Amino acid sequence: MSQIPLIDIFHLSAMAITVGCFLFISAKRVIELCSNTNIEKS
Repeated sequence: MSQIPLIDIFHLSAMAITVGCFLFISAKRVIELCSNTNIEKS
């Protein structure tokens, strides 16, 4: 009868959203940097 508490689900969701946003922002920044360097080179 192991039932996951609602708080744990909320914490996991919050962590997943935080990590997802962080990865999304990091990827966006890397793409912008790559675009800038490519424009400068050409």
